[in-house]
Amino acid sequence: MDILHKKILEHGHVLPGNVLKVDSFLNHQIDPELMLAIGKEFATRFKDAGITKVLTL
Repeated sequence: MDILHKKILEHGHVLPGNVLKVDSFLNHQIDPELMLAIGKEFATRFKDAGITKVLTL
């Protein structure tokens, strides 16, 4: 997922304990193009897994 990789490199921050902070583009300011790309990737990767929800920390 090049679009997610690029966003993490540009806007992600690593906090103590190696926690990757990405709330600036995944929680507080949703990027619709990024969310669509992630949704499509999840659908492709997990289409046969019976997954109905995706939870985040």
